[in-house]
Amino acid sequence: MVINQSLILLFALTFTFSVQAEGYKWTDANGKSHFSGSKPANPASIENTAYLENKAPESDPADNGDQAAPQVDIYVTSWCPYCKKAMAFLHKNNIDFNAYDIEQDIDAATRKKTLDPGYRGIPLAVVNGVTIRGFSDAAYQQALAK
Repeated sequence: MVINQSLILLFALTFTFSVQAEGYKWTDANGKSHFSGSKPANPASIENTAYLENKAPESDPADNGDQAAPQVDIYVTSWCPYCKKAMAFLHKNNIDFNAYDIEQDIDAATRKKTLDPGYRGIPLAVVNGVTIRGFSDAAYQQALAK
């Protein structure tokens, strides 16, 4: 059986490029770990995890600040590809958000279960008060428009 070398190269390249954006893992004064898409003001310690590669562009200075900033909380794990896609979407659209790793933060896991007791999957996002299971561009855009 002969394997085409260009097919092997194409296959290898397909799995080497991944969706990436910037994120932060930080510890508060009480020693509790947090994950966030934006850098916190006064963390006890901080680590730029860079688990996502394409950093969102800086906000446009011509943008007027009349609209209230969206409230976004997202419950994730470090290994979840849909969580990474959701956070990349938020970064791409310059949306500040709070990401909570449910495997690292027992309080976050409890909050997630309280928000949607029947949902065992991830991510679970709360965007402007709307709970969204999984990740969908359209669902996020619709909730952000509220």
